[in-house]
Amino acid sequence: MDVLKKKVLGNEVLQVLGIRSFLFMMLSEFFSQLAFNMQHFVLIFIIFGVTHSNTAVSGMLLSFIVPSVLLSVIAGVYVDRWNKKKVLLNGHLIRATLLLPFLIPNLNLAFIYTFTFLIAVVTQFFNPAESSIIPSLVPKKLIISANAVFGFSVYTSMLIGYVFSGPVLLLLGKTYTIVFLISLFVISALFVMGIKLVNKKEKINDYELSIPRNLSFAQEAKEIFVFIKKVKKVMHALFMITIAQSVIFMFAVLAPGYVTTILQAPLESLSVILIAPAAVGLGIGSFMLGSLGKKIKLKSISAIGFMIVGVVFILMPLASKVASYGFVQGLNSTLPHIFHINILHIIVLMAFIIGFGISLVFIPSNAIIQIETHETMRGRMYGLLSSLIGAVSFLPVILAGGLADLFGVGAVITSVGFIMVVLSVYYLFLFKSL
Repeated sequence: MDVLKKKVLGNEVLQVLGIRSFLFMMLSEFFSQLAFNMQHFVLIFIIFGVTHSNTAVSGMLLSFIVPSVLLSVIAGVYVDRWNKKKVLLNGHLIRATLLLPFLIPNLNLAFIYTFTFLIAVVTQFFNPAESSIIPSLVPKKLIISANAVFGFSVYTSMLIGYVFSGPVLLLLGKTYTIVFLISLFVISALFVMGIKLVNKKEKINDYELSIPRNLSFAQEAKEIFVFIKKVKKVMHALFMITIAQSVIFMFAVLAPGYVTTILQAPLESLSVILIAPAAVGLGIGSFMLGSLGKKIKLKSISAIGFMIVGVVFILMPLASKVASYGFVQGLNSTLPHIFHINILHIIVLMAFIIGFGISLVFIPSNAIIQIETHETMRGRMYGLLSSLIGAVSFLPVILAGGLADLFGVGAVITSVGFIMVVLSVYYLFLFKSL
């Protein structure tokens, strides 16, 4: 009993959740991400209801993407100058305020675009602040576990937001749903108020010692690029997160076609077949990484995650053939009828493994960025990351649909898988030399 108690108390995930400020940060993150992701669905509903135009809906999505490409680095510079707790607090309250105009019936489309654009602009300041504040809340030895909890919170709230947006909208109606979203942002702000930042004396590397202080805005923006060039580990971590996120966006474009053409399943089953199992896999992966903490080799784990996702992507178009293989049929003959294995079970398992693999990429890579980057530069680092993800994702997302129409969804997914496997092999060999 004492051994079990010691193991439970020694679990690094539970330790990091026992830090009051970090717990408040995670609760704030959960409610704000829930509001932010539900907001996308609700705004799409409002715009389509006003215009009955898919093009108008695309315009709204574009109003969210453009600020991330153009403003993230600039926002990062200011976040490094400002108090990050105040950035989070004001970010929640301003976004809640910007939702108020959507309570007005028959709001003009130009006003809708204006307010969605402003919400996206505020979010560009919020995102680098929330990621870069973690090392100020937890000791260095728990940073990996903290990122594991953070990643789990983000993707769980994202899943809940997308799955329950429709039912909430049907239950409450447009007006009360907007009120509900505003309330979630306000609750998030209240949790931020309970956060206490700890001023820690962080070790400064030789490059950072050589940097003169009192830099101009342009010099501060340039400084982050010079730092990345010098510190290769951070550069590789940024690259891996950016490519992994781009792959997720691309797969999101291809997923409806995959479900309807290859699986021949109803589109409404997308969340059950792919999204929910991937979220569970990501959650389990996050918990495992968080529990192992400092015992894992960060760089190698990220490359292994890349390889796992790549291999599953290669196999996904072949799932229907796998289900008809002799060993699957033989296994079915020995199992009770209720446990009969079919293609959907195999796909659910694959989606779970994808989520697990993604956790191996995101959590260690984020930990590397936070450990290797000084507190005075983390806002700019995450601002740059947001900008890179927006810029790099733009072209693949646009091309994915067209390539799928030309060559088929399966061929595109397989090609992405091969690229990820090649990159993972390259990085496994590269990390051995670093």
